Amino acid sequence: MWFHDSRVYRVVENAESDELGFEVMYPVDWDNNQFAPRTIVFKDVLRYAVDEGPFAGKPTILEVSEAEEQLGRVFVRIETNAGSRMLLCTGVEIREGWKAV
Repeated sequence: MWFHDSRVYRVVENAESDELGFEVMYPVDWDNNQFAPRTIVFKDVLRYAVDEGPFAGKPTILEVSEAEEQLGRVFVRIETNAGSRMLLCTGVEIREGWKAV
């Protein structure tokens, strides 16, 4: 998963489909420092936890790591400049634009 330097604007949950969408400004051209709206969609989310402190501005994703499976899903840890976010999911998809999940 490659989301480094994406700025998180909003996180949207769809309880019916068990999807979690991170609406981000995603780096599309590193050389020219260009970003575009994208939605990072985590599928079949079972748990989602935010462990971030007070922060001015929008959190930026610094690192994403995966760990062993739990309950048939992959444990994903997202480090931001404000703290961390953790979730269990079965897959990830990046969609063009900001699209509610």
